[in-house]
Amino acid sequence: MGKTITAITGVVMIGVGIATGNVALIAQGVMTVATVLLAPSMKARTASKNTLTIGETAREGIFGEGSTGGSLVDIFNYGGKYGTDWTVAIYALADHRCDALTGFYVQDKWVPFTGNGLVAGYKNQLRVDWRPGAWDDDVPAWVLANCPVVDGVPTWTANDRGRGVAKVYVAWKADKSDAKNPVWTSGSPWSSFLWIVKGLRCYQARKDSSIGGSGAHRWDDPTTREWTENPIDCRYTWARGIYAGDHVDDPAMLLLGRGLTDIEAPPENVFAPANVCDEPVALKDGGTEPRYRIGGVFGGDDKYIDTDDDIASACGGYTVEREGSIEIVPGAAQPVVWDITDDDLVVGSTVSSSDFRTQTDDEWVNTVSVKYIEPTQQWKDHSAPVRRNTADILADGEPKVAQPALTLCKSGTQAQRIGEMKRRMGRLWRTRSLTLPPRLVGVEHGDWIRWTSKRYGVRPIPDEPVSIVYRVESDSQDRGWQNQLTLREINAEVYGWTIADELADGSAAVDNPEPDFGGAPDAGDWTFAAAGTGGTPTLRFVGSAGSDAVTQIYFEYAASASAPDAEDDAAWTAAGATTGTATEFVAGGVAPNATYWGAVSYQIDAARTDRLVIGPVTTGTVAASSAETAADADQLGGSYGASDITNILDRLSAAGIP
Repeated sequence: MGKTITAITGVVMIGVGIATGNVALIAQGVMTVATVLLAPSMKARTASKNTLTIGETAREGIFGEGSTGGSLVDIFNYGGKYGTDWTVAIYALADHRCDALTGFYVQDKWVPFTGNGLVAGYKNQLRVDWRPGAWDDDVPAWVLANCPVVDGVPTWTANDRGRGVAKVYVAWKADKSDAKNPVWTSGSPWSSFLWIVKGLRCYQARKDSSIGGSGAHRWDDPTTREWTENPIDCRYTWARGIYAGDHVDDPAMLLLGRGLTDIEAPPENVFAPANVCDEPVALKDGGTEPRYRIGGVFGGDDKYIDTDDDIASACGGYTVEREGSIEIVPGAAQPVVWDITDDDLVVGSTVSSSDFRTQTDDEWVNTVSVKYIEPTQQWKDHSAPVRRNTADILADGEPKVAQPALTLCKSGTQAQRIGEMKRRMGRLWRTRSLTLPPRLVGVEHGDWIRWTSKRYGVRPIPDEPVSIVYRVESDSQDRGWQNQLTLREINAEVYGWTIADELADGSAAVDNPEPDFGGAPDAGDWTFAAAGTGGTPTLRFVGSAGSDAVTQIYFEYAASASAPDAEDDAAWTAAGATTGTATEFVAGGVAPNATYWGAVSYQIDAARTDRLVIGPVTTGTVAASSAETAADADQLGGSYGASDITNILDRLSAAGIP
């Protein structure tokens, strides 16, 4: 069914439902229309941030914890007969120092980052080294040792640090053409990496005791900064500027943000809104989460107002201009700071009043579905449960749909709360514009004002006027200091929230599987040694599978001066198998004075893992015990039976003597 037909079908269902009073049919119609109207507005932007960038690109930063495909700095090969066994790629992730690399996706598999070096579970075919973007970050030695050399000059030197840029150095080894269990099942992974990074370390004014806070944070000392997801703290650091190498004292080093001074962006202004964002909100499944947090990539080529809007949207708030400074007010009930009546209006001034919204006004809302970034879905955009009230749809005669796009929100419950605020705001329709005298020139953008009016209050006019609370949407002063205001209705109940308001997300959010390539047993699980009994060399395996999933343990050996290829079946001799609970196995039939390698592999379900290669050991010459020698002497002094001869022949054969 096409989108147009789907939408028409939904509208018809809603119309019939309204006409017949069938609430269930209305709800179904709303969902049908939503599949078309709620288009994935963030997909293009999310995809661009999560896709590897090649070539020149604008500078980027990361608020909180976010995902990025990064930009390719360099890529080259080394190793093997043709110099192509390994591929090295260097990715730039952010143009500032970051706090940590949480992990990454490679070919859609999630891999936690546990430290620089070879990555467990990839058969020693993947290496990742992280550099957070400190000024003196080094270039990994293995990059310097293996980079191409052109006209005798290495293409990478120890001075190629990329100062102040967070990077990952990645190397992966190609599978052999006949690999029975290849790692890179989808080909080279070079463009499939998605990096999850805890990004910008922020200055937090509330922790600066020199300006009335409590703590050691100082703007001019970036070493005091800490990582945070608080939208206001992130936004303030961005507004003051993000500087190359944290050189905040050099305006020429400004890379990202606005570069404002503390006069243009007073730090004291962020105390209260930052505290609001940190307030705990109870969750239906138990525990709490901060009221608002953000995480994601912002660009140096983004307009300042767009970045401000993204941050404000993620905290259900709005931007205001106060005393020449642009601030963000997070979504929360505000105190009423002004009370006025009709007597406060400037005599002769014009008052505009509207109690209704037009059909095309996007502030008239009864259905809201919020798009946000969902970490469990590989950091793709995702829809929170639809927030709606069927009675409102009946009253309006049709669904009035809104879809806020929260590009910096990564919490489904936070997205729900913001969606519910949007829906409740969509039921408050009154707007006013008026002029106040100079004595009320202090009323400014974002303030909550209570107006008790007989002429412009609730209609029809009751005997006693009803007070209505408004939020100041704009303010301006003329030459006579008269204050022109535009107002919109507001209510503290817009921001109310209880556990009962939280809806379950009915969409499937499946955790990504851990990397699983039938990897070999862990290197420390088994030991390998030469032994012997009665003059017969043997090989002894000691260890444990350590997992109930292992049903069989296979033991193999190979006589070789160097380690055989773990995937070359022809190089190995089967010694035997035991149950998955065995802790020891002794292999016989080996020659004395020979070098051997051992191999251990597991049976898990229907699959056999790769081999763990251990060794080498040398069997040496094993002398017979004194008791065995005496027994042989007795036999030499007497007569031999058939069984005696058979025993001697078996022992000679086991010792490798023809």
